[in-house]
Amino acid sequence: MVGAAAAAVALAIATSATGWADPTEMAPQSSHRTTFDGWNLSVALSGEVINAVPNLAGAQNSREAFMTLSAQANIGGSGGNPVTSANFVAGYQVGCQIDVSQGLQIGGTAQLAGSVGANISAQPGVQAGGSGAIGGFVQTDLQPGVITTVTMGNMPVTASVGRLDMQDVHLKVDACGGPVTVRSYATFAVATAVQQTQLSVYGDPYVLN
Repeated sequence: MVGAAAAAVALAIATSATGWADPTEMAPQSSHRTTFDGWNLSVALSGEVINAVPNLAGAQNSREAFMTLSAQANIGGSGGNPVTSANFVAGYQVGCQIDVSQGLQIGGTAQLAGSVGANISAQPGVQAGGSGAIGGFVQTDLQPGVITTVTMGNMPVTASVGRLDMQDVHLKVDACGGPVTVRSYATFAVATAVQQTQLSVYGDPYVLN
């Protein structure tokens, strides 16, 4: 009896492992804009790989994936007013016909030094200036509602380029009875004395079955 039970467990594990999809490479994306006072802004996503894996605890209402993503922001040209502050964020939007507003935890965070600057209000968590961080782990509980944005990295931009490189960041989503859809994003916020500008780019949606 013990041997039969062990064989059944081994078969279940083997079946789950062999039936899971390979990591998926996502298409690169980019966006460009010239501000009112003449600065050329660009933001791009590249090297995105989504590795959806079976939930480690075997829970049917939980989804896990390891996310790899590079995001880059550039500022160039000769604007009529100097840039006073800029900030760059990247992460994922998560949806499952539910709200992801409760239970959010980000661990494994590495702080990046930066200066304090003006707030940019259009995108939650985006500031022109301020300190930065990169999260190594994201967990969220889902309830009936809408789409939520999960920031995985942010940094102040003090030069002509800013870059966020994230490899195998663990994304865990609980309490979702159906598929979870994720979509990468990056937002670049720039401020001068007379203008605040935001530029965003989004990846293709991906379903974590």
